[in-house]
Order: sequence, then C-alpha cells, then structure tokens
Amino acid sequence: MNIEELINKADNFNKEEIRKYNPDMEFLHQLAWNAGMKLAKEYGADEKIVKIALAMMDSKLPEASSLGVGKQHISMSSTATKELIKDVDCLSESEKENIIKCVEEHHGAEKFYSIESEVVANADCYKFVSPEGVFYYASMLGRRLHNFDKELEQLEFKLNEKHNTISLDLVIL
Repeated sequence: MNIEELINKADNFNKEEIRKYNPDMEFLHQLAWNAGMKLAKEYGADEKIVKIALAMMDSKLPEASSLGVGKQHISMSSTATKELIKDVDCLSESEKENIIKCVEEHHGAEKFYSIESEVVANADCYKFVSPEGVFYYASMLGRRLHNFDKELEQLEFKLNEKHNTISLDLVIL
C-alpha cells in the first residue's frame, strides 16, 4: 500500500463511520479537513501525516456518541488508528507515532508532540469557531436537543473549549 492509498483508506474508514452512526458530522469533518490542509501548508507540516490524522481523529466519535461514551472517542480513535497503520510499510515508525499523537492530542496538549499534532488540533477547533461551523453545530444541537437553553449552553461550552485550545495564529482562515 502506498501513502495515497493509506490516506484514502483512512478517509473512507472515517466517512463510513460517519454514514453509519451520524451523517450530520460529514460537514464538520470537511471543515476540519479544509482548515487542516491550509494550516499544514502555512506552518510547513507534513501533509500526509495531517491528512491521515484528520481522517482518524474523530473516526470513532460517531460510534462513541451513539453508545453514550462520547468522551472515550479519543482512545477509541487512537486504537482504530493503531490498527490501521500497524502493518503499513509506507510510513516509518516515527511517522506512525506522530499520527497516533496527532489523534490523541487533537483536543489540545500542554506541549504538542509535533507541528502536525498542533495543526490537527487547531483544524479541529475550526469546526466550532468558524462562522460555518458555529451555525452548523447550532443546527445539529437543535435537531438533537430540542431545548433552546440546553442548545445554547452546549454551543457556548464548545466555543469556549475550542477557543481555549487554539494555539496557532492562523486558525480562522
């Protein structure tokens, strides 16, 4: 398997998980993907690492949410990522470790493992701090919660959480 095939495999895995458990998440994934590609170019990050990590960072979030264990999605996504890349020969061991760290640190870290990890975390923030992301997430909450006060509370929580995770100057592209 070459690197492009691996990137496609990771992206297809994520898209299948989204289709299976929560199709609403496709738009947010695309926002993060687009932001991640721009950030990778701007900050000189390895685009192949960023692409795989962006595909895998929330790959198990739809399933974890459907099971009521949303907070476990990072460890579940890390496990899925390790399984995906364990036998591939188009990545070095250090690249594999970097991808895993990107997935594990996508909600932020005191000190990021790499520029790729920081790019992925900041791209994840973009899903919720960009105007498109805010409005889309608000509409998702409306369909899910049907309670304006709870929707507003969750939206404010997510905005604050992601705003506090931003570490790169160029996140709102």
